[in-house]
Amino acid sequence: MGTKGIAATSVRGVAEATGLAARYVYESFPTIEDLHVAVFDAIAAEALERSLAALARTSPDDDPASRAERTRVVLAEMVDLMLDDPRKGRVVLLESTASAATGARALEESRRFAGLLAATAASGDPTSTLDDTPVELRITAQFMIGGVVQTLGAVLQGAIETDRATLVDTLVGLFLTVDASLRA
Repeated sequence: MGTKGIAATSVRGVAEATGLAARYVYESFPTIEDLHVAVFDAIAAEALERSLAALARTSPDDDPASRAERTRVVLAEMVDLMLDDPRKGRVVLLESTASAATGARALEESRRFAGLLAATAASGDPTSTLDDTPVELRITAQFMIGGVVQTLGAVLQGAIETDRATLVDTLVGLFLTVDASLRA
């Protein structure tokens, strides 16, 4: 999926690439769409796990330095996850929205990560609910997540050539600028 694309992925091709019997793959995933969703979900779960682990290593204080550090570690994790293994980035950032099987999941995950971002920005706690989060912050978080997805996709496709440090620094700068404007 990450090499040839979702549309070009078949159960037989997966079986050949992995050395597994096609029967085993079919037993585990009744349809190719089930496999697509399982791969997407595994990458999304890894992204969430890495984000939460990165946040746990930072200070929950609400001062500007702590907010900047939380923003940096999460964005750095996402950049590393998607660009260190471009196959994962391709599945999650480029292929998923065009697939009938994963398109709805991509939207759900986008909303979930926007919620995580908004909750973290509002309270410092990524596990808090959005019930008390201002609508402006939720809109902004969704907008920012969409921007990160589009930017990482453009980097993966070679439309933007940059190094990791510049990419992370630029994304962090954008997030902090938006954060400052919301707090003003």
